[in-house]
Amino acid sequence: MNFKYDLNKQDLIDFNMFHITYSKLTRRSYFIQRYILSLSFLFLPFLLRQFTNMPIGYWLAVFILLYLYWVAFYPRRLKKIVSRRISKMLAEGKNNSVVGTHNLAISENGIVDRSETSEAKTQFGSIADIVEDKEHIFIYVNKDSAHIIPIRIFENEDQKKEFLAFLNQKVGRAN
Repeated sequence: MNFKYDLNKQDLIDFNMFHITYSKLTRRSYFIQRYILSLSFLFLPFLLRQFTNMPIGYWLAVFILLYLYWVAFYPRRLKKIVSRRISKMLAEGKNNSVVGTHNLAISENGIVDRSETSEAKTQFGSIADIVEDKEHIFIYVNKDSAHIIPIRIFENEDQKKEFLAFLNQKVGRAN
């Protein structure tokens, strides 16, 4: 199987956002930042009560709203941070082998992913995981990096299923 496709900045952002919720380490960090650290907002009213004449109920209401705002909008804020970091990285010329045209060849021996500036060969035995989200298939070669394959490259759902079945068979996983 051979595929030629373009990876863009949004594909890279999507992978990073997916990885944050997929990786055990980053998922734990995400949870702590979103829920646990923001609990400090709920302790501040008791501290502020010592320095102001405002009733504690006022401070509790303000900081409960702040906590809820943080929890609700943290994913959006994180996506902006990731987008900015990737934009900066690409502007500096780092990881430009990821963005651009890719030629993906899947054979009986493994995967060869060629871009304009690099070539990555992956044997099926070294594939850590194969994961699919709404718009991509990620073939993890280790815990932090993956081949990013946009689902838009497939002509139809059957071709995608055939591709995944072949990969899963070669990796030795049941579908």
